[in-house]
Amino acid sequence: MNELFLFGTTLLLGIFSAYNFIPLIEKSIIEPPSFSWDGIVIFLAFFTILSLILTKFKKINGVFLKFFLLIVVFSGSQIIFGSMVSSPTDLFLALFIAFIFLTVHNVLVHNVSIMLGIAGVSSLLGVTISPQYAVILLVLLSFYDIVAVYWTKHMVYLAKGMVESGAIFGFVVPSNIKDLFYHKQEARQELGDRFMILGSGDIGLPLILASSMAVVSIAQALIVGLFALGGLFLTHIIFVNQKTRKPMAALPPIATLTIIGYMVTQLW
Repeated sequence: MNELFLFGTTLLLGIFSAYNFIPLIEKSIIEPPSFSWDGIVIFLAFFTILSLILTKFKKINGVFLKFFLLIVVFSGSQIIFGSMVSSPTDLFLALFIAFIFLTVHNVLVHNVSIMLGIAGVSSLLGVTISPQYAVILLVLLSFYDIVAVYWTKHMVYLAKGMVESGAIFGFVVPSNIKDLFYHKQEARQELGDRFMILGSGDIGLPLILASSMAVVSIAQALIVGLFALGGLFLTHIIFVNQKTRKPMAALPPIATLTIIGYMVTQLW
């Protein structure tokens, strides 16, 4: 499946990027951020309120989402290149990716840009927190995903707004490889038929846990990543076997398998 390839490549890129950051952590060049339960609750409340506001004001929604998506692509790309090459080469490469993302609007460019963005941001966040904290984060956000999709439904409305504005925070997955060169506008009109969307949170959050494991062991990080892929496959099976195709909370099954992978590494 094309989504497995995109997800798997992002996981590998993020894990090895995180592994390359280990010397920087040992030299205290990267300092772990400070987290608290109060901070997480405030962030989720802010995100929920912002999501509801953006669904009401479509023009602001489109401008804000496009700008934020560009920042994610640029920042994540610089993080990935920064783990491989020295400065300022990483900056020039990130600017090049951002420029291509802005000017070439086909599905392939979109997916490569999103891959670099998610892999970079998630890998850097992963190496700055403990695996235990990453597990708690996955559990908490899985419950939030369930509430946001099935109860308040604001994630469903936000996703529709992203699609309508063209600022798609995730992979546009074609059913046929030749459709990678479709224009994003054309692809948007065939979602559910020739294309599907795999959200960035469903990719980035499991990668945070896998990246946090890269600091401990690259082998254990890869095992966690492999289980995350299994979670994506399980999500795909659940989705395609629905009697009526409806939006579903994809993170819980992916997170569950990812956490099981983490538990397996602890028994190693």
